[in-house]
Amino acid sequence: MISLSIKRPVAVAMAYLAVALLGVAAWRNIPIELLPDTQLPRLSVRGSWPGASPETIEAFLTSPMEATIQQVRGVEKVTSESYEQQGSGVSNIEVEFARGTDMDFARLDLSERLATLEEDLPPGVRSVTVEPYIPPEFSAQAGRAFLRYTLTGPFTLEALRTFLDDQIAPELGQLDGVAVVRVYGGRDRLVEIEMDEDRVTALGLTPGLVFMRINDLDLVREAGAVRAFDQEYAVTIRNRPTSVQEIREAIVTSAGGRMIRVDDVAVVRDTYEEAYSYYRIDGSPAVAFIVMKEVGANTVRVADLVKARMAELEPRLPMGTRVILDQDESEDIKKQLTDLRYRAIVSAFVIFTVLLVFLGTFRSAGVVFATIAFSVLIALNLIYFGGLSLNLLTLMGLAMGFGLIVDNSIVVLENIYRRWQGGEPPLRAAEAGAKQVVLPIMAATATTLIVFV
Repeated sequence: MISLSIKRPVAVAMAYLAVALLGVAAWRNIPIELLPDTQLPRLSVRGSWPGASPETIEAFLTSPMEATIQQVRGVEKVTSESYEQQGSGVSNIEVEFARGTDMDFARLDLSERLATLEEDLPPGVRSVTVEPYIPPEFSAQAGRAFLRYTLTGPFTLEALRTFLDDQIAPELGQLDGVAVVRVYGGRDRLVEIEMDEDRVTALGLTPGLVFMRINDLDLVREAGAVRAFDQEYAVTIRNRPTSVQEIREAIVTSAGGRMIRVDDVAVVRDTYEEAYSYYRIDGSPAVAFIVMKEVGANTVRVADLVKARMAELEPRLPMGTRVILDQDESEDIKKQLTDLRYRAIVSAFVIFTVLLVFLGTFRSAGVVFATIAFSVLIALNLIYFGGLSLNLLTLMGLAMGFGLIVDNSIVVLENIYRRWQGGEPPLRAAEAGAKQVVLPIMAATATTLIVFV
């Protein structure tokens, strides 16, 4: 290899130029992250049901979702947990896929199946979400939103929330690199039933009986299965009202030949849950939403995509509303990159100056400095084509590699210079000098690298 490089300088120069150009292109396209990519072949499915107990969550939310998840191709393991958190039942399911599974397709397939299942879930269940699995070690960093917006205007909180859920969140969620868009604010719809105790007593009923009859309206019960040939079908009994009017007309009792309906003993209101906090800007209601990126996605690039899409969606905003960008972590990263470029330029100047002082000639210092630059470009190519990102670990590795490269380059250069000073022709000195120290250099470098492997 050394002899070939000396005999064919033009071909070697072209190869160096090609690698250098690829390195520059790789630098522009490498994802930039604080920590390395930790994406695993796993997905997290989460659903909640306000007021439901863990047992109810397990029976009517977790179990149906597990059965649906098992139908997705590539699923190897499903782990679920049903618990209560702040008065709301929560179902959290971790889905592990086989290695090599296309996770984008698996997530899409799983989301579509769960969207179909939502029609059969109890009405109190909130939207079921599918998100990339984040290991606990990186949950704090990966779970932090990098973009936060606020929508404000002369509308109710519910209207603003509905607009974000229907118009903005789906559009942003389709962008490459966006993991999930979450909306905060507004109030969830609920049906409020206020019993008239005097009326209940006058009709010879008890509040407990009325409560039991109303509770039975949301009946979802598994009734076993029917087997036909080689297929088995689950049988479920459902008795669920689809409107507030159906609740009003529901029969509490028909004893004595008279039908007593819910409307006869209670007032049924279609309303929203009580608000515990208010968020206003210039006196107008406001609703916030955050954008979370996928692990390993380029923060700056994803932020630019989101902001460009928001600019395109601005004409769709209701009259009088405006969107405010509250938080943008990509700007901090851009500042850090600018600072990194400045430090890199200063470091390069200092390194070249030190080499010039100790080696004594511009030619020798230039050769060693070019070796450093070329080695960095090769490393950038390997990082890009290896699917890695520029993060604390890779940058630390590059920084540590500078010292090894400088040491090895100086050793080779000094050995060539010594043989040339001893009277050997320049080409012969270059070939023999490099061959003489290549094995010791490789051995010394290998012993250093083994420590970090």
